[in-house]
Amino acid sequence: MELVEQGITAPNLAITEVDERAARRSLRIQIERLERELSEAFVTAYRMGGLEQPTEHPGEPRLLGLGELERVRDELAERLRAARVTIAERADVQAANRVLLERMLLEPAKHRFIRVARSDIGEPGCGVWQVRPRLGLIGMLMGWWQVKLSSGCPLAEGRASGAARYSSNLRLMRAALQTGAAAVLVLLIMFLGSLVLWIGTPLLWLWIGSQIQGATDSLGAALAAAFPGAVLTIGVLASILAKLSDVYRSNRRARGLNDPGHFVLEAVLVVSAGLTLTGFVIWFLFLSGASPLPIGIPV
Repeated sequence: MELVEQGITAPNLAITEVDERAARRSLRIQIERLERELSEAFVTAYRMGGLEQPTEHPGEPRLLGLGELERVRDELAERLRAARVTIAERADVQAANRVLLERMLLEPAKHRFIRVARSDIGEPGCGVWQVRPRLGLIGMLMGWWQVKLSSGCPLAEGRASGAARYSSNLRLMRAALQTGAAAVLVLLIMFLGSLVLWIGTPLLWLWIGSQIQGATDSLGAALAAAFPGAVLTIGVLASILAKLSDVYRSNRRARGLNDPGHFVLEAVLVVSAGLTLTGFVIWFLFLSGASPLPIGIPV
């Protein structure tokens, strides 16, 4: 009876041992493949900001059982899946940033103060593309915007702190342009610009024309210089006022208020024109010493 039991049990033990060796070999092959693919994903994601490192679990060297090998395989598979998802998401973000950079280069005025770093598009280095106004505040009002690429990585703490101060000042300036005080300031500048349009431009070119006539003794030369110059000056001032109106509208939208369009600019022009006309009438009738009626006509 013992011989029969031994004859039946011995082959079962051999089959179980062979099956366990085959399972171990298969698990080791799977773990090796997953580690290789995970290392490739790590290299791919390095320029995208890298991947999160797993928490280490220190332990003594030992032979892992089948259950532990399966757990290692499952953990590696999950890490590989998460790494691929992260790489795909960052690739989509970089593609969107490249499209944004192309649009910035094509239309800088529609992307004011937008920044795109080299790292945002998957390129090495510390350079940053940024939309800035030419000539500072003048360019901001005139709509002269350009894309500037920074020189690269700062080499010293002083430069880094200077760049940080510049970025901080830029954020403060943008925040200041979105306040009610900034809106009042823009309205004041618009009003002064409209007065220059109605009063300053005619007086300036009348004076220039008089100087030309005095130097050349030619009324035609004076008119030929004064009239085109006045028209050109009015066009430039009108363009500046339109840009100021856009700044005012952007300010209201940034504060969550309704967009009035160019109604405010039109109102400023009408009010300033009325004040100019009233001032001219008062000067002509009471201060210039001129007669309100042509000389020689009986009253």
